[in-house]
Amino acid sequence: MPTYDIEIKKVPALRVASLWGKGLPFNVTVPKAYEELVAWMAEKKIPFPSESPLGLALYYDDPSSVPPEEMRFKMALPVPAETPEIAEGKAAVELLPEAEVAYLTVRGPYTNLEDAYAQLYGWVFEKGYRPTDAAREVYVRWSESMPPEEWVTEIQVPIGR
Repeated sequence: MPTYDIEIKKVPALRVASLWGKGLPFNVTVPKAYEELVAWMAEKKIPFPSESPLGLALYYDDPSSVPPEEMRFKMALPVPAETPEIAEGKAAVELLPEAEVAYLTVRGPYTNLEDAYAQLYGWVFEKGYRPTDAAREVYVRWSESMPPEEWVTEIQVPIGR
């Protein structure tokens, strides 16, 4: 298991199109939510991101304390700052607030994400912080056509004292 370097930084507010999803396994439910979000954005003529971050997933529940079918997440894609806020059913254009985050970078396929999350949350609590919002997976370098070995994902946990 790799050991990750964990650091703290401020991330700016980010306007995103988002769509609520629910349930495990995430390797099935997250791609389905992504497809629904892409279709909704196309219908609304909202442009897709062309630079990093290429997308985000926000995870709201602790898998050790919530039944698998109740695990809540949002799939999100950055949109231009001038895109008006809207909400329709499970989809919205919203502003993710600026946050101070503890983060680490995962390079390659998503085979050890549970370990990465365990290290990150362990570090957060060990250093006297507390999570203040949903964990974020930020897809820095990713595409469906790219080999998984080339993926770069940043896992962020918004923190406070």
